[in-house]
Amino acid sequence: MASERIVGDTAVAIDADSPVWQRKAHAIVNARWFQSLVVAVIVANAVALGLQTYERVPGELHRIIDPLDSWFLGFFVVELFIRLAAYRFRGLSFLRDPWNAFDAIVILAGLLPIWQWNATALRMVRLARIARLARVMPDFRVLVDGLRRAAMPALSLLALTALLCYLYAVVGYIIFHETAPEYFGNLGEGMLTLFTLLTLEGWNEIMYVLRDASPWALPYVISFILLGTYVVINLVIGIVINALEIAYKERDRDLADDTELADTINELQDVIDKLERKLAGLDAKYRRQREAERRRGVSGGAGIARIAADEIEEGRT
Repeated sequence: MASERIVGDTAVAIDADSPVWQRKAHAIVNARWFQSLVVAVIVANAVALGLQTYERVPGELHRIIDPLDSWFLGFFVVELFIRLAAYRFRGLSFLRDPWNAFDAIVILAGLLPIWQWNATALRMVRLARIARLARVMPDFRVLVDGLRRAAMPALSLLALTALLCYLYAVVGYIIFHETAPEYFGNLGEGMLTLFTLLTLEGWNEIMYVLRDASPWALPYVISFILLGTYVVINLVIGIVINALEIAYKERDRDLADDTELADTINELQDVIDKLERKLAGLDAKYRRQREAERRRGVSGGAGIARIAADEIEEGRT
């Protein structure tokens, strides 16, 4: 039987020998209406959870909202069951995807009776279900991949910024520890002051106080702000943007590869179907000619030779 591959959100191979229920579950999981329904239920769950934080909500509305949580949980359990069915209930294959593992933990945690006795923990579990909305956002995975790529360069830049703050804190202690001890009385106070300068929160007030304390205040503060804020922060932004650009390019390349693979598979499928039809036609023709030869009393060997010659001649034409 000709093989068939279905490529979708569920990373599992489907062929013509797969059970009907698995094929149907796979089609449902990858259907746009099903994904939209999941998003709608998650948003509705978020709205219901938010309404529970208001004390002025009428009691009648609370009596409607509270049972809705059980309905939401039941829907998510059914969704998880359908997605497991698309994996042919192979739990290890299903949990190999980190997002599937996260969904399973969040959904199944709501079924544990231990949370019913702790209102705070129960609300945290319900809130985690809202976090599943990030899974269905189209570009969220690309953003996470981009941030992952930017993590190591950003950490290196963070270490460079910490070294810069340390050097400026020591210099600030040498210059201002006697005249402005509230800002540079020790290394810790100096680091805290420099962190405030990095955030540009009240930096002008600090500069005016330090300027009254020492004539070195202006070049000290301005040079640190230029190096620490404009240079370092812009470098961080550049690193993140570059990482996101690489992540988006890889996503587009993967999508192009998947599309090319699907087109190749479809072309091969068409070729296989044509060969099967041609072989079926040749087999039927061979049977008819052999039956005709048998009826005319022609020997089997001569009939087969004649059939082969006819087929060769037909192939030349």
